[in-house]
Amino acid sequence: MTGPAILIVGAGATGLSVGYHLDLAGAEITFLVRPGTAARAAPPTRLYCYDDASLATFTGYRVVESVTELGAGGFDFVVITFDGHTARTPHGQDTLRAIGEFIAPDKTTVIMCGFGLGVREHHVRTLGIAAERVLHGFVGLLAHQGSADLPVHPPADRDQVRESAVAYRHPGNRVGFRLDTTDPVAAKAFAALYDRCGVSRCALTSPQMDKLFSTVGFAVYAACDLAGWPDFTTMAADRPLWKLACRAQREIAALPEHGWRGKLMAIVMGPRVTRAIHTGAEKGYRPLDYQAFNRFHHGGKVRHQDIDSLRECLESGRRQGKPMKALTALLQRLDAADEITPTASGRPAAARSEPEP
Repeated sequence: MTGPAILIVGAGATGLSVGYHLDLAGAEITFLVRPGTAARAAPPTRLYCYDDASLATFTGYRVVESVTELGAGGFDFVVITFDGHTARTPHGQDTLRAIGEFIAPDKTTVIMCGFGLGVREHHVRTLGIAAERVLHGFVGLLAHQGSADLPVHPPADRDQVRESAVAYRHPGNRVGFRLDTTDPVAAKAFAALYDRCGVSRCALTSPQMDKLFSTVGFAVYAACDLAGWPDFTTMAADRPLWKLACRAQREIAALPEHGWRGKLMAIVMGPRVTRAIHTGAEKGYRPLDYQAFNRFHHGGKVRHQDIDSLRECLESGRRQGKPMKALTALLQRLDAADEITPTASGRPAAARSEPEP
């Protein structure tokens, strides 16, 4: 291997978009995928970029289905793309244990991408490695499978989007990946590597801010799920539901584990500011349809993770004597909606937890 060696666990939208940009940066990429899916993930892979309506071909990477196929090792980083729910499934835990045993003798840094209270600690325990070797990272761009049934707005090319394995859109600041600085040296090394791709950049954040931003947003997505995923102007016009979501968001931000930063966010992030953030995102991510993406992603693929996170926040608050009235009411409404119909979000229930390769 000539460049830094990166192992990416999962070749779905997250894995392929991160792997593609690291490949542009000169890294040697290996994907570890679920047994029986290597042929589907094999190169070449096409990626569509909404930023400039371009279709690129990603080649030169390796795909394996088992840790035993990795050989002698020597990876600089392992990026685990499991969401918080999948990491706790039997398959997720078996994979983490195998990876932990494989990298135990090395100094490899693990970047886990799941969300939720306790998810990082779960990775540390299951991998069986020192806590400082595990960082939390997540994509800053929005990426989805080209086969997803999302609206395609001009000037995006509908045929090219559907031809791609993954389509993605950067935010205006071009941050394609975010990483916490639990180990500042390793975090800076990964960011420097990622930035060499020249078309996307990696932003670093403190562990405290990362923990806060990793939990606070799911209350709004839960309300959107209940409302059927309308645009955010329509969403905010449902004042009782919107206010409930924003109060739940404030309760999560104000949890003691989020410190003074969370208390400040709880003061600032009211209904008006939250609406402005999301309506701004709707404009900024065009021609990708922001709320259609949220419906596909938060209302489908990672819905279990999101709800797990909300329940973990509720339990944490109650243990610390917080009433958590709004979050309790929001989760009760979700439970009631799911009892009435398994497609409250407009998607088949089975699609909500479908794992990526």
